[in-house]
Amino acid sequence: MPSPRRSTRSTPAVRPRGPAGAHRAAGTVAVMVAVALTGCTSGPSVPAGEAGSAAPARVTPSAGVPELVPVAYDAPRDLTATEELMLYEPGPYAGEAFDEDAVVDAVLAMRPGTAEEWQRAVLGQIHGDYAEALAASVEFEYAIDDPAAGPDQEPVEGTAVGTNHFALVLDASGSMAKRAGDGTRMDEAKAALRRFVERLPDDSTVSLRVYGDAGDATADGKRESCASSDVVYDDEADAQRFAHALDDVGPGGWTPLARAVRAARQDVPGDATDAIVYVVTDGLETCGGDPVAAARELADSGVDPIVNVIGFRVGHADHEGLRAIADAGGGSYTDASTRTELERHLDEEYSRLMDAWNAWRRAELDRIDEAGRANMAEAERHGRTLMETAESEGRAGMDIARELGDRGVLDRATEHAVWQYFSGRKNQLWRYGYETKAANWGNAYREKVRDWGEVYGTATSRWSELYRERYDG
Repeated sequence: MPSPRRSTRSTPAVRPRGPAGAHRAAGTVAVMVAVALTGCTSGPSVPAGEAGSAAPARVTPSAGVPELVPVAYDAPRDLTATEELMLYEPGPYAGEAFDEDAVVDAVLAMRPGTAEEWQRAVLGQIHGDYAEALAASVEFEYAIDDPAAGPDQEPVEGTAVGTNHFALVLDASGSMAKRAGDGTRMDEAKAALRRFVERLPDDSTVSLRVYGDAGDATADGKRESCASSDVVYDDEADAQRFAHALDDVGPGGWTPLARAVRAARQDVPGDATDAIVYVVTDGLETCGGDPVAAARELADSGVDPIVNVIGFRVGHADHEGLRAIADAGGGSYTDASTRTELERHLDEEYSRLMDAWNAWRRAELDRIDEAGRANMAEAERHGRTLMETAESEGRAGMDIARELGDRGVLDRATEHAVWQYFSGRKNQLWRYGYETKAANWGNAYREKVRDWGEVYGTATSRWSELYRERYDG
């Protein structure tokens, strides 16, 4: 069954209708069926039908045994033979109204002759009330309403869930070996980046590019150092594996900042819908490149990333140059003079991306869970109604067959035929109710899980969009 979207649910329309031959509405599937009779001991043979019972067969009623009154139902599809068996008006002694003596008296008054007439006469008095539950099961809708609008967004309808990529670019030039706090600048930067990645969702991706780690700060080492810009991690946001990759990074020589920013474009996956680049550096370009132009090129790439620059323990003279890089990349510049400030800034970045969408996501996940559970309960309720109705009707029919046999009204063969008819019908209709309940429940459960995952992913993929709007505004 497809997954149509909806905002309201209505009870399927079922109604009594006149005798066979009533007109069928154009463009609809109107069902009119005759009562199914099995276990014939005389009259026309009945062809085999679905497992557990025989197929419906038309028989000519005697003058005193009326046909059942069909229920008109404009179904959205062709009904199965089993479903057609249930579309008759309930008998006067169906369900809780069952009165064995009253049923026997009513049936005897019809003076049935053949086994088929006895079956129809009894069924007309005890036929269960299936129509509403059947229609609800056939038309069961398990889709959940579209997500509500997110923060500062239009309603999120048909949102394509994508991948949010975080491209980290770390300065590994020789100056990062300078003492800072309890270690070096590199030690402090590594600790802050580890903390940041630990908090990213598992379904985000992250890359780590280091530059200037080769060679040394001498004139002889410049060529090798200025050519160095390498990705040391590019995968899902796995904090442990990221930390292991970071362990091998050490300070080298010169600062090829433009090369690293330009190369960061290659670090963004082709299927990423959003990307945020964080450049952590303690100084400006020293290899002759133009990092401002590189940031502008990166910002103009197809993924439209944001380039943020974090100046870590940067001298005052370098602030404006680094700010120009961030401006060209559509992001922001932040000065962090200590590890604490660097960690605080990255924490704020995470919170800025997460807080608003987290609230929306939590509310939507709760709503989807509630709606999904309601759909599952509805599937259970309708299926259970069909099962209980079939059980009640079948037991009543078998009891009447025995009673008529005990009174000597029916011979052994006819009693057996009537009893077998109601037993087979009960099993067939009960099984239909059970299988339909299970199928509809499963559809509702899978839809809940699918929508839950979609909302979770949507919130993640919309982080950078919300973040970009903050800066564009």
